[in-house]
Amino acid sequence: MAIDFGRLRIEQVIVHAIPRAVRDDPNPEPLRLSEVVSPLDDVMRASLQSRLRGDLYASREVVEDPTIESPVPKIIRTYLSEEPDDFVDMSRELAQHLRGSQNGHNPNGMLLVADCMLPGSRALMIVKLEHQDGVQASFSNSAGKKTFDVQQVPDLMYTSKSRVYKIGFFLASAVEGEMISGWVTDKQNSNGIAAQFFLATYLGCRPRQDPAEVTHAFYDKSVKWVNAQEIPPETKSVYLVSLHAELLSQSSDVNPREFARKHLDEEHRDGFLNSVCGDDIPKSGFPKDVDRIASRLSTIQIAFGGGTSVIAPQSAFDDGTVTMEQADNGKSRLVVTDDVTELKGKAKSGARPKKDKPEGVAETETSSSQSHEDDQE
Repeated sequence: MAIDFGRLRIEQVIVHAIPRAVRDDPNPEPLRLSEVVSPLDDVMRASLQSRLRGDLYASREVVEDPTIESPVPKIIRTYLSEEPDDFVDMSRELAQHLRGSQNGHNPNGMLLVADCMLPGSRALMIVKLEHQDGVQASFSNSAGKKTFDVQQVPDLMYTSKSRVYKIGFFLASAVEGEMISGWVTDKQNSNGIAAQFFLATYLGCRPRQDPAEVTHAFYDKSVKWVNAQEIPPETKSVYLVSLHAELLSQSSDVNPREFARKHLDEEHRDGFLNSVCGDDIPKSGFPKDVDRIASRLSTIQIAFGGGTSVIAPQSAFDDGTVTMEQADNGKSRLVVTDDVTELKGKAKSGARPKKDKPEGVAETETSSSQSHEDDQE
């Protein structure tokens, strides 16, 4: 579902302090819960809206996971589906569950809860902030009741030292029967334990799409796009090697926009993103799961116009053992620089039934035959 987060308006905000709680600690540091909403002037409202709108554009769609035992989906669903309950009480419930679900490894933090509006729908935003050294939001009084000064909240979010904050955003119009759905942004840019704590353990949600399916689709569409371009074979080779390297990297996410910026020539970036990405593959990124394409990422096959086909491991391209270059006559030259360990004949394809061409093969097609050289050391 496409959402125009640029029209988000924050109506009211409340902030709670969530000290680190060590499991089985008989005397944990107490929660500091606000009793009233935080004062919010027009300048601070505009500042928060501007930052959070931008961050939400990088969010991913999520949906409630009924297999996870978390009270948060019910709290959200009740607040958005009925006449608004007491905003303060609801936010305190969210803060108490956040503290109760921590395992002792979670650092001190703040929980900001915002009652919001988008045209045509109420919304609820939950922002988990990590304290930064030397920065503390001040606990003050408003009409005799305790609350946090929201003026200092941006210091937790916007400083150069700001490492971690996460956002959950839920629309009343996106409540699907007995299930909530929404959007989550993780500024830690991780799909590891910390991210899973906020998304699954706390919010009780999962990505709307299966990461393995999205990763599979992204790979297939990217390979198809590379092969369809009228660009030099050497460039196609670089793009495909970069794609494999990206998917084989230690990063737990794939960000198509960042991939295009880092690995594609400027004139190809928009075409790549418009062709490969869409509602099923967000440009802003998605969790990576390469289980379904692992075997296809281990090798690269290059087919030449004259019938020559070469299969090489991804590592051979990474370390320069195999390179592609343009010959003086304008054709392409594949160079293998390595020790020869064996030479043997191989039956023609007609000698036995043909097998289907492996999926995900990068082909270099030309209207004329191309040369293939094998340099040996």
